[in-house]
Amino acid sequence: MDEFSTLEVMLVDNEDLVRRGFRHALGEAPDIAVVADTRVGDEALRMVELRRPQVVLVDAEYEFIRKLAQPSGAAASGFAPGYVPGIVVLTSIDLDSHLFGSLKAGASGFLLKSASQEELTSAVRAVAGGAAFICPTMTRRLIDRFEILPPPQERSHAVALATLSGRETQVLTGMAMGRSNQEIARELHVTPATVKSHVSRILAKLELPNRMHAALMAQRSGLVHSPQPAQAARASAGSQDPPAAQAPSPFGPSRAAGQAGLVKARTTL
Repeated sequence: MDEFSTLEVMLVDNEDLVRRGFRHALGEAPDIAVVADTRVGDEALRMVELRRPQVVLVDAEYEFIRKLAQPSGAAASGFAPGYVPGIVVLTSIDLDSHLFGSLKAGASGFLLKSASQEELTSAVRAVAGGAAFICPTMTRRLIDRFEILPPPQERSHAVALATLSGRETQVLTGMAMGRSNQEIARELHVTPATVKSHVSRILAKLELPNRMHAALMAQRSGLVHSPQPAQAARASAGSQDPPAAQAPSPFGPSRAAGQAGLVKARTTL
C-alpha cells in the first residue's frame, strides 16, 4: 500500500446514528473512504464480499467477527479464497471480556466508541497496513492478561516457535515490537509482500488466527519483553535517560530486544 492509496472501509453496527457519526469522522480523512455501512447480519457479509473493503469496523458481535476473520467462516459465507478483511471492533462497553472476546474471535483492532477521531483513523491505517491497534486505555490490561492465547494444540510455546525459520523468527520479533509490515520490510531489506508471506506462514505454523495473537505469544515466550511501567512512563514522557539495551538490527531473538519498540506497541501492538 503506497502513500497515495485510499483505504476502503465498511461500517457494521446496528445503530444508525453510530454508523452515521463514524462515517462522518472517517470522511474527513483524505486517505480513507467509507464504501458501505449496514447492520450486523448475513446482508453485511454479502456486502463485505461485494465491496471487499480493507477494513471492517464492527460492534463486538463475536460470531459475526469469526465469520469475517476465519477461513472456514469466510468460505461458508462465499468469500473468495485469500480475502480476509482487517477487523476493528468498536464498542461502548469498557470490559476486559469484550476486549479478549474480540481478539479471540479474530479482530486486529479494538476501540471504544468514545475514541477520538485521531484514534479511529490511526486504527484503520494500522490494521489496513497489517499491524494491530488497541485503544491505549486497555493496552495495559492486554499485556497483563496473556490467557487469551490458546496453546496451539496443547504444544508449548517453545515447541511451536521452534518450527519457525530464522527469517520467520525475525519477522515475528518485529511484529511483537509493534512494527508494521512496511517497517519490518525496511529493517530486513525485503519487500512488504515478502513480509506478508512470512506473516501468513508464521500464523499457519503457530496455529493462531492473527498477528495480535502471534505478538503476544512472542512476548509470553520471552522472545521479547514488554517494558516495565517505569520504562514506559519515561519513554512516553520523552525521558533523556540512556535507552535500554537493544539487539542490533535486523531483529534478533534477544530477550532484551525491542524495549523501546514495545512502548509503541502500547497502541499499535
